[in-house]
Amino acid sequence: MNWQQLNELDFENIGQWPRLAKIIAIALACALLAGAVGYFLITDSLARLDRSKAQEQKLKLTFEEKAQQAGGLPGSRLQLEELQAELNAQLRKLPNTLEIAGLLDDISFMATDNGLRLERINWEAEKPSEFSTELPMRIIVSGDYHQLGHFVADVAALPRIVIIDSFNLSRAGADQLSMSMLAKTYKYNEQEAK
Repeated sequence: MNWQQLNELDFENIGQWPRLAKIIAIALACALLAGAVGYFLITDSLARLDRSKAQEQKLKLTFEEKAQQAGGLPGSRLQLEELQAELNAQLRKLPNTLEIAGLLDDISFMATDNGLRLERINWEAEKPSEFSTELPMRIIVSGDYHQLGHFVADVAALPRIVIIDSFNLSRAGADQLSMSMLAKTYKYNEQEAK
C-alpha cells in the first residue's frame, strides 16, 4: 500500500478498503478507545490512590501521637496521683467550719500574748467563688514595732492558711503604732467543686 492508495480510501465505504488498511484502522480505533477508557478509568483510580496515600499518612501520624500519649499514660497517672495528694494536703490547711470560729480566738490570743492592745477583730462579708469562699477579717491592734512584727510572724505561722492581704500603719503615740490589717482565710466549697 502506498500514499496514493492511502489518499484514495473512501471513508464512506470502509468495507472496500484493502485488508492492510482495515487492520491499521481497526488497530488505531482500538488504541484510541483503549486510551480514552484508560484515561477516564485510570485517572480516577490514580486520584483515589493519591487520596488514600494522604489519608494513610494522616492516620500514621494520628497513630504515632496516640501511641506516644499511651506511652506517657503511666507517668501522667502517677503525676495526677501526686497532684491529688498535694491538693488534699493543701485543702487540709484550710480551716473547716469548726476551726473558723476558733481562728478569731487564736488571733486575739496571739495579739494579747505579744503585748498588743486589740482594738477590733471581726469577720467581714464572705466572698464566694467557684471552689472556695474567701473569709476576710478586719484586725486593728496597737503596740510597738517589735510587738507588731512578732504578732504578724505568729499569724503567718498558724497551721491553717491565713493571708495578711493589706495593712496600714499609723502612729498611735510616742512609741506606739496602730496597725489595721485585712487578714483572709478560705474555706473549700465541696458542693461547687463536685
